Formats: sequence, C-alpha cells, structure tokens
Amino acid sequence: MTQADSYPTIDYDANGYDYQQYWEGRDYELWAEDRALRRLVPRLGAYRWFVDLGGAYGRNAGYYLPQADRAVILDYSATNLTNAARRHPEAVASGRLGLVRCDLNAIPFGDLAFDCAMVVRVLHHLPDVEHALGEMGRIIRGAWLVDVPIKHHLLGLVRGAATGRLRQIRSAEPLVTGATDEKYFNFQLTAVRVRLTGLGFQTRLGASANNFRRWESRVPDQVARYARPLVQGMEAATQGLGKGWLGPSQFVLATRDPAPESPYADPDEPFTARMSCPDCRSPLMFDPESAACVGCSRAFPKSGPFWDFV
Repeated sequence: MTQADSYPTIDYDANGYDYQQYWEGRDYELWAEDRALRRLVPRLGAYRWFVDLGGAYGRNAGYYLPQADRAVILDYSATNLTNAARRHPEAVASGRLGLVRCDLNAIPFGDLAFDCAMVVRVLHHLPDVEHALGEMGRIIRGAWLVDVPIKHHLLGLVRGAATGRLRQIRSAEPLVTGATDEKYFNFQLTAVRVRLTGLGFQTRLGASANNFRRWESRVPDQVARYARPLVQGMEAATQGLGKGWLGPSQFVLATRDPAPESPYADPDEPFTARMSCPDCRSPLMFDPESAACVGCSRAFPKSGPFWDFV
C-alpha cells in the first residue's frame, strides 16, 4: 500500500471550510511569501501561458496575470475556485483566467500545455509526491516555481536531535504529521530536486521563506507590533542566506533548458483547446454545460465559473 492509498486527498470543502480564513492573523507569512514571490516569479522568464497548480482562490494571481496572455488555476476545492472567480471577475469573464477543479495526480491538460507554472503551499498535501511531480511536470514546457516544505530546516533538526529522530529527519523518506483525518507531508529537499532532475528540469535554490514562522502567535500583540519591523528585516536578510537549510519553506526554480517547442500552434486559443481527459488522455468535446471525452465517453460538467474534473 502506498502513502497515496493510505491518505486520500484532503477535502477543503468539508464542513463549509473556506481557505481564505486560514490567512486571518498571518500577516508575517503573507509578507514573507510576497517578498519571495515578487523576486522569483520574474525569474521564470517570458511566458504567455501560465498555470497555478493548487492555486486556491487566486491568492497569487497578481504575480502572473499582468504578464500572461492566458492563465489557469487548478485546484481540488470548489469553494476555492468559486472565490477565485469572485476575486478576479474580469480575468475570468474575458477568458484570460481559466478555473479547473481537478486532482493534481490526474491533470486534464495535454503535455507541455503551459510555458510556466507555480506550485505554492501544495506539496505538503501530496502523499505520493513522486507521481504528483511527474503529473505536474509533464504539462510544463519551460520553468516552474516549486515551494517545497522541508523537514530538515534548522528548527526541525534541533527537534530531531532532542527527540532522537535525527536520522528520520535527514532521510529521503517524507515525514508525515497532522491529525488523524488530515495528514501533512514534509520532504527532504534533495529528494525533491532529484525527482525534478529526472523529469528533465534543472534546479536551483531560489529562497528560504517563513524563516521565523508563527513568531507572532507566541508573543503579546503589543510586543508583536513593535517587533514586526525587526523580524521582517531578519526575514529579508535570511531569505537568501538560508536557502536549503533555514526555513520550512524552500523555493526551487526548475527549468527546462532548452525548453521544447510548444505542440500548440495557436497561442490565442481558449484554454479548453489544450485540455484532455484525465483518465485516458483523449481529446475533449466541449459544449456550454459539459465536456465529453471522445475516447472513454466520460463527461465532466461546467459548475458555475469552473470546469469540474473531480
């Protein structure tokens, strides 16, 4: 039995959960990620087609929408995608931003459909990261920004030494944590980079982010207010110095060099023209209400603003 068999995909729509609520009171984490993404997304290079893998409610769309001719958010949560449509109504209405509900282990797009991509705060939900990275990587012909939650960051190593689990922290196997019904996975950075290399990408470290995560919740509000500039200065200084070891969130730039030619002749076509059946990879026939596979005859509905492949 694989980890994917043991731990099903987390349903973020259960019990009326709204992921936007997660970010309430997390000003430091938002600031830290914003600083990293503002520097790193431009390093992906030129792109016309962009995919935000596990892009939730479009939280990071502001980094790529100004440059992309077409962008697509893939997410498992219907609530997230509905909120993304509310957050970016003009881009969705014009067709510049597509919304697709799917499992990242079975993506309904053809090979090399996108020039560039990002995957942020997603890998910790993926029990079979080897398969998921392969599935995500096959649709990217250029570069992508991969946010890797690592287990061997500085605090993790200290905890591992104190609890006698240092060998487990340093091993290539993922570390599984979390509640009974909601598991999270943290990885060895080298193991993820080796997998990306095997998929045909060259990798380099981009930034160490959230190096002082959760500090705000551990001090009184008044102390946090005065200490925030100091901690933000420390974060800014260590995002480069801490690459590979300091923070729990390590950003990796993965590129194909040279990038293969796009198999799609028309760069101005709608994003649906690049989609395929997630089961058999056959082409899809679209009408306003549904998409039908020409190979296995499966049908997938349009649910409000998004196409539903879950």
